[in-house]
Amino acid sequence: MKIRPILVAVVLSGVVHGSVAREIRTFTNNSGKKIEAELLDVKDGKVRLMVNRKPFDVPVETLSAEDQEFLKTWDLKRQGKEDELYYSEVVFEDDFEKDGFGEAWSHYKSESEVKGGVLIGKTIDINDHAGVDAFRFAEGRQDLEISVKFNFAGETAEKFNVWMDDKDFKGSHAGHICSVFISPTSGNISDAKTGNFENVIYEKRKGGGTLDPATEEMLKTKTVSFPLDLKREEWHTLLVRTKGDEVVVSVNGYEVGKLKSEGLAHETKSVVSLTTNINDVHYDDFVIKAAKPGAAASAASN
Repeated sequence: MKIRPILVAVVLSGVVHGSVAREIRTFTNNSGKKIEAELLDVKDGKVRLMVNRKPFDVPVETLSAEDQEFLKTWDLKRQGKEDELYYSEVVFEDDFEKDGFGEAWSHYKSESEVKGGVLIGKTIDINDHAGVDAFRFAEGRQDLEISVKFNFAGETAEKFNVWMDDKDFKGSHAGHICSVFISPTSGNISDAKTGNFENVIYEKRKGGGTLDPATEEMLKTKTVSFPLDLKREEWHTLLVRTKGDEVVVSVNGYEVGKLKSEGLAHETKSVVSLTTNINDVHYDDFVIKAAKPGAAASAASN
């Protein structure tokens, strides 16, 4: 069955009943049957198609995988949710429903545990180093989307960091590239690669040395702080997105801070960690997504 030629001509001319033209596409169902139709809407798991001037509601799940992916992209674009398309690869996710860490996790100076459906962050000795619970993936990515739910569960829960590192990078201490810090009252974003953790700067400060005024001024451009007002004993959601040389941070659906700095564009961020300062920050629904390699350059050229 095909749409009448006169309707196709009207649609392709750009106007249907005075509105912007909708999509014309040949759809295929799971049985291989094809039909040419005008795409009107996607809602509640159904796609509305116009065939021979009559609308039909078709369950999306009955269409081919290619059509389902097309409809998902079409729907997100019309809602202005291009970022959900940009970070299209799920690199890692953990909802902590099973007690104990999975094999994908690694740890440093950490006594954290997984039980009761959450990751309970704990540090062995904060005077030595904050407890680190990390995921490392074989091939790094430039642009990442990291989301995690968090709860400052008690008065000893002070703060935590989400770190993005490259353990094969030797130009900064521990391969640090970027950090996002969160406490109940404030947060910040830091370019660690070309900021405080750049080797020369880090070693000089560690040894008690003094930085020259020009370096001190430069470091002010490598971090940005923002206020927060987060209640303890309640769950909040952190979303971190890196895109080229910019990092944007949102908390509970609201953008709270962003930073542009050259080190943030590091191409192989291959380690993401939750670093708990002292104890009892709880985490849930930890997800790492990535843009396809080269996506940043492609986006910049468009």
